[in-house]
Amino acid sequence: MTRKTSIFIFIGLIFTFVLWMCDKSSLVAVDWRNTHSEFSIPEAMLFALVVFAVIDMMTRIVRKLIKAQLKEVYKTSVFRENTDENATIDVLAGKISDKLVINRRDFDSSMLLVLRAMTSITAGDMREARENLRALKKIIGNDPIIDVLKIKIYKGEKDFDKMEKLSAKLMKNENIRIVGMKAAVEAQMQKKEFKEALETANKAFELRQDLYWVIESAFELRAKAKDWDGAMQVLDAGYKKKMIAEEKFKRFKAVILLEMTKEYEAKGDDVNFFKCCSQSIDMDPTLAPAALEMARYYVKNDNQYRKAAKVLTEAWKRNPVDELAYAYLALWPKDDILEKIKRMESFAMLNGLRPSLNNRILAELTSKAGLWGKAKGEIEVFLINNPCTKTICDIAAKYEEKHTKDKAAAKEWKNRAKNCAYDSAWVCEECGNVSEEWDAVCPKCGAFGQDKWHLYVEESLEPQTAETLSAKEEDDE
Repeated sequence: MTRKTSIFIFIGLIFTFVLWMCDKSSLVAVDWRNTHSEFSIPEAMLFALVVFAVIDMMTRIVRKLIKAQLKEVYKTSVFRENTDENATIDVLAGKISDKLVINRRDFDSSMLLVLRAMTSITAGDMREARENLRALKKIIGNDPIIDVLKIKIYKGEKDFDKMEKLSAKLMKNENIRIVGMKAAVEAQMQKKEFKEALETANKAFELRQDLYWVIESAFELRAKAKDWDGAMQVLDAGYKKKMIAEEKFKRFKAVILLEMTKEYEAKGDDVNFFKCCSQSIDMDPTLAPAALEMARYYVKNDNQYRKAAKVLTEAWKRNPVDELAYAYLALWPKDDILEKIKRMESFAMLNGLRPSLNNRILAELTSKAGLWGKAKGEIEVFLINNPCTKTICDIAAKYEEKHTKDKAAAKEWKNRAKNCAYDSAWVCEECGNVSEEWDAVCPKCGAFGQDKWHLYVEESLEPQTAETLSAKEEDDE
């Protein structure tokens, strides 16, 4: 029962009591079909209030049932990407009866037409959706629901110019302003008008911070614009509203802090650089780029090689990335190749997540040292568990050329390298974009913080078979 209904019943009760106190003897007589009944005035008024309350309750139950049906249809819509349906559902299920005075039959017909229109939009049949919309307009006129459904039709037709134009009209209506803002952001992003989309998203963020699409859009667009302070504000708001999972929150916050770290480095602000970089590592110890930045800071500013080694080691344990191993070995530039091999063997003991990465790096080092027996062993273990990669092909070719003196086999390995997988790369988990360097924002799809390091990324769809090296006894170790 709403507040207005409760107030009406309360006033009715007071009025009933006052009448009874003023005239206790008055009666109300009712004659209906040879039936005569008499009631006191309080009894008659109480009966009227009960009837009113029952009718109000039944009306609300019917409206909730219709709203539930609308939600069920709306949830299946292919155009409902990453949004909160309540903003639109409130318009679809609420504005007709709130603003229009129509009879029950027309009301039922209009709600049925709304359902049919949304079902047609979901099915991608925009012609039928328009026919239902025209029939609906004849009953309810230019109600906001007409524009809301038009927005969805324009979206289905990919007519983003009309969608953006109509969204401006919806934003003038205070009751459904947020719906218009959502449509505007979607249209502007599709049209690559990111500056305008950011302005609209910021207005939506000021208006509502309890809607998932507002948080997502504002965060994505601020990150795309490299407004890291603004992105952090949106991220914190989404986390407080429990719309962002803790794991995702920590990952995104770590990435934002890392990007802020780079900005402070460019300004020469070592204090804030160290602060943000440390917080980034605390938020996500698996974020290898943050560990690399911190290690470089220790070496460059204080010559603290032991602290740098500790940072790289902790990151290596949680997320073994070849860049960490190379940075770790570079901390001792005076080491000869044999000393580097010993260090790498100890470092490899801490990597239980990607043992094949140990094999590949050790194969690189031992081949440089001319320890072909060890290099062959690392290569063969690698090939048992993985397809051949470009680096492994190159090492195998050198093995055949320099150790077994088999030029034909060496040439064959070199030819195979053209179709082999890359050894490692940063890959966007959202769109699959491959990059040699880590990016906070994917240059292809714009996804934030989705670059993950992968040990092997296939270049071709052809499956790679395990290869073996020429058999020969090793006597030069």
